[in-house]
Amino acid sequence: MQISMWVAYDEKRLRRTIQFILRPQMRLVRILGGVLFVLGLGLVALEPTASVAYVAVALGLVFVVAIAPITVARSMRMQSNVIKDGFHMTLDDEWVTMTYPLAESRFRWAGLDRIVDTPEAWYVMFGKIQAITIPKHPMTEEQRTQFVAFVAGLHPAGK
Repeated sequence: MQISMWVAYDEKRLRRTIQFILRPQMRLVRILGGVLFVLGLGLVALEPTASVAYVAVALGLVFVVAIAPITVARSMRMQSNVIKDGFHMTLDDEWVTMTYPLAESRFRWAGLDRIVDTPEAWYVMFGKIQAITIPKHPMTEEQRTQFVAFVAGLHPAGK
């Protein structure tokens, strides 16, 4: 397999990738926030004058509603300006290579944990929080078919 393409910087795609990576952790934060909210409401029902109960309700709401967007926004701000110029992506039988004007990243397919297929892109996971987004729109239909066939031939953990 030899697929080569230019991938323009896309802030929305980067935001979706960050949300995808953070989703398991944010799910836990939301569950804990919900528990804290319900416990706070229970305390308010039992003792309406207890300020701790109102703090628990407020913190629960923050955990359920605000932590995920705040975390994604902070992660977006922490990204290097190097990525804002777009990059050239090469997919071959051994490597995923992303070449930016000022940097280069390479990952061996042998280190692949899993691939998640979405309508817009494939998320290639190397570990639990390292994801490479392979967008579908810069590829031709033939390249997409070639990539899917390549992925199907990888070890079971990559399927």
